[in-house]
Amino acid sequence: MRIRTKHFGWRLSIKAAIFTATIILALVACQADEVSKVELLKEDAKVYTNSFKLDGEWEDYGIGDPYILRYNGRFYLYCSTKDWRPGIKAWSSDNLVDWQYEGLVTESEITTGAYAPEVVYWNGNFYLYTSPAGQGHYVLRSDNPTGPFTVETDNLGQTIDGSVFIDDDGKWYFTNAGTQGIVAHEMPDPFTIDIGVTTNAFLGHWTEGSMIWKRNGLYYMTYTGNHVFSNGYRVNYATSKISPFGDYAIPSNNPIIINTEETFKGLGHSATVLGPDMDSYYVTYHNLVGHSAEGPPVRELNIDRLAYNGDKLVVLGATHDHEQPAPAMPALYGWLTDNMPEEQWDSADANTILSKASTAENFIAEYNFRLTPETGLANKNSADAVFAYKDADNYSSVRLLPTNDTLQLLIVEEGAAKVAAEASLPDDFDYSKLHTIRVEQREGRVLVFFDTMKKLEAETSGARSGKIGYMSSEDMKPVYEYTAFSNDSDGSSDFEAYKPLPGAIEAVHYLKGEDRGYHVGNKYAAAEYRKSDGVRIGKTEDGSYSVRLQDSGDWLKYKINTKKDSPYGIAVTVKKPDTDAVLEWSVDGAKAVKTTIDADDAAFGEGAATLRIGTLTIPKGFHELKVKLKAGSIELESFQLFAAKRPVEDEALDGDSAKSLFGMFGSSEGTYTGSGIDDDMLFAGDDDWDNYAFETEILLNDQSDRGGIYVRATNESYHPDQVKDAAMGYYIGISSSIITLNRMNYDSYPLASETVSLEAGRKHAFKVTAEGGRIEVFLDGSSKPLIAHTDPEPFLHGKIGIRSEHSAMSFANMSIHPIKK
Repeated sequence: MRIRTKHFGWRLSIKAAIFTATIILALVACQADEVSKVELLKEDAKVYTNSFKLDGEWEDYGIGDPYILRYNGRFYLYCSTKDWRPGIKAWSSDNLVDWQYEGLVTESEITTGAYAPEVVYWNGNFYLYTSPAGQGHYVLRSDNPTGPFTVETDNLGQTIDGSVFIDDDGKWYFTNAGTQGIVAHEMPDPFTIDIGVTTNAFLGHWTEGSMIWKRNGLYYMTYTGNHVFSNGYRVNYATSKISPFGDYAIPSNNPIIINTEETFKGLGHSATVLGPDMDSYYVTYHNLVGHSAEGPPVRELNIDRLAYNGDKLVVLGATHDHEQPAPAMPALYGWLTDNMPEEQWDSADANTILSKASTAENFIAEYNFRLTPETGLANKNSADAVFAYKDADNYSSVRLLPTNDTLQLLIVEEGAAKVAAEASLPDDFDYSKLHTIRVEQREGRVLVFFDTMKKLEAETSGARSGKIGYMSSEDMKPVYEYTAFSNDSDGSSDFEAYKPLPGAIEAVHYLKGEDRGYHVGNKYAAAEYRKSDGVRIGKTEDGSYSVRLQDSGDWLKYKINTKKDSPYGIAVTVKKPDTDAVLEWSVDGAKAVKTTIDADDAAFGEGAATLRIGTLTIPKGFHELKVKLKAGSIELESFQLFAAKRPVEDEALDGDSAKSLFGMFGSSEGTYTGSGIDDDMLFAGDDDWDNYAFETEILLNDQSDRGGIYVRATNESYHPDQVKDAAMGYYIGISSSIITLNRMNYDSYPLASETVSLEAGRKHAFKVTAEGGRIEVFLDGSSKPLIAHTDPEPFLHGKIGIRSEHSAMSFANMSIHPIKK
């Protein structure tokens, strides 16, 4: 992990955010009718790159199966223990980038080779769950996140990779790895795991590394498969509207983390954590380096940004050797037990503390506190987390009534208080232990969380910005810990996040501010999201949001972070327009590239389609991308910008150009013949190849031979404990009687097929063209395609490949040709 910074400070008031990624720099003058400045990352802003190297890592083992706990404004990292060593290591950080080694949090012999430790905090106790050497789970407990943890249970079984989720009602759930999917259990208490139910969170083989969290009433689960030593180890996500048991929906944008290149491979076992600003989310996972001298895997730590578009979850990555802005810190934050800086806080009286700074109208505020035992449970005592404070007669607060285990949302206007909402807390809570209140104010609503459980929600009227702070009863003496606010809520920090390229961008993630991040000629009053912007935003079938550009001159802007100088292919996911639409794409105010979306494109069916529409050259670094409507109207869901490269004309392909070889293909004078034993695969070319034609001659040595051709293939891998069809792209399956076109995404989905009669012992000429979303297959020189299919969700770039499925199928005279347009 590398860090570049010139200025870095701690607990420095609102200005502390300067060292993060959201720093303004005016660089260029744009056209007169557009925004006059471009905002980019300053040279002295704090950045980081994956993969991390931390002090104290297990030698010749690194950090595998990482898990991050957020507690009292700090982050605590735990990871698997090297085989045959006792103890569990931990690190701490205030910002997810700078990590301090905390040593062993336990040295118990039971934790020898402890797999995937995870820690949850509840009512003064930290509970650690781990499966030493994969032989079943134990629960350890401590009153400190850095230990010492003591063993509290016998072996509870349940395979490996246990993870705990606490729902809004205080019920506990446990998930673990399984052969047919992630297994979910209820937990009557932190030390007991009930009989499990196998969920449909499944990757076709052994599935592990699960985690559940809840956001906006939706349960999210991430999970990993299939083998830690596979280059194709990867992360999927699923969502449930019902319960942690599912039935889970599996979104089409899976997998969300995968890369199989030798320099960055085997990405998996993720965990999700709320970011320092309390609005953003981050995902941590490991990559595989190789085998240690003793046999266990050597792995490295990675952290990337998550983002949400409605129900849809996306990863801004996976990134490697690509500078990323450090996570944003809150606008105001500090640990009030350490000090209470006079420039930040006012002590209005003995029982009132208020910030000098005020929040915006939409914000998130967090309060960490504990009550002193001698006063905390006195009758009628109360403690208030204050927000939207104008004066003593006008403010809001979340009031804790400890003797009643009650939480209230109070709104005080002109001195009159009313209870807007009320909820009960678990009756066994000890308020002398640290507890957390988080208040999130959105457009028209306020949400209140207590110890991560959503407990209150109510409508608000009018703008409610103001100071935050604490109030308490006269004889109460609370202890106030980490306290903070950020001027983001409901994922609005996703709008300002730099989107790494190559990658995808959600259309609704345009920058904040009229004539800064967006411009529309006619304001729209009925948007379902970002309502005050006046942009036409609606809900799609998958629960995400789309943006409609209605009038010529409407535009949107996005922050992007390109890994390399390159021509980038542009692909948009859009609803079918009524007429052709024209978009202009420009970077930092430079000359725009004009693209057309054809209303009659064959990819359009009932829903949206992804269309390859143009190419834009973008230099390496931090930039702003502008998308402007020039003609027609268009409903944008998302768009991809991918590094695009043409193959060399008539390039011959052979084993010397192979990027991946699995199995035992035999070669002789440019002919490749399957072994008849293995599932033999050879991939060649470049992941960045986009539109091309691939030609080869295929010989079936026996009528039972089976094999085929890959086009647009990426992320290919092989492992005996991996799923069989471990690649992404298209596969043309060939046998003596049938040709099939299949979509590969670590499984195989048939798109089209045709019956044929291929003779064994005779060479047959195959040609496959891939142009935009259209794949065509030609046989024996025919000008008419045997198969022609337009994929509405196409893979748009990738290598070519050949495959002999446990047969002696032969391939000769392989060549590739660019398709010029």
